Amino acid sequence: MTFYSPEFDRYIHINRKNKISRLSLKVCRVTGKISINASLYLPNLDIINFFNKNRSWISKQLSKCVVPKIVEKGLMLPVEGNCYEIVSNNNVSTIRFLESNKICLPKNIVNVGHAVQKFLIEYCRSIMTPFIIKKSNLFKKKIQKISFKDTKSRWGSCSSKGSIMLNWRLIMAPPSVYKYVIIHELSHLVHMNHGHRFWKLVGELHPNYMYDREWLSKNGHEIRKYIF
Repeated sequence: MTFYSPEFDRYIHINRKNKISRLSLKVCRVTGKISINASLYLPNLDIINFFNKNRSWISKQLSKCVVPKIVEKGLMLPVEGNCYEIVSNNNVSTIRFLESNKICLPKNIVNVGHAVQKFLIEYCRSIMTPFIIKKSNLFKKKIQKISFKDTKSRWGSCSSKGSIMLNWRLIMAPPSVYKYVIIHELSHLVHMNHGHRFWKLVGELHPNYMYDREWLSKNGHEIRKYIF
């Protein structure tokens, strides 16, 4: 279910589920999507009233939304915390890094965003996979699978069976940040929760994790704004 808000010039998305016991509101800082979670049987009027009572809060959240950036030639793109300019050159046959902080594409590339995304995912895999395997040895747990995705709400996950998933956009963050996320997920191999013992283990393996967690909290939306 959706309804249109002339005030915000967008549709409001209503998610109804049996297990939802109370109304909640969310504004995506990347897309500006407004969604309300509600019980399956809650009257529509109650949802509308809830929306109206929170219009000022919604307005503040929308003002914080980042401006999306289309990945194209000339754009400055962060990789491991450093900025790289996207350029093209007739003398290169494959996309690559140049020493002068540039990501260089062949001249015949048509879809720049797609090419850069593919390049970054492969680079992310080459950097993070060895680090994951090396650190997993500390836990004496076998990693069953490593995958890289573009998840909207999570930076990573770890299953009880040892499947590790990471958001490949982390390759745009400083190395200490993505290493923290890896240690965080690997620590779930021992503690499948976020209790005291879990954070103690994370702190032992990545002492500065609080700074990196704060960096993600403050800057994570920035690396989600790039449209490939």
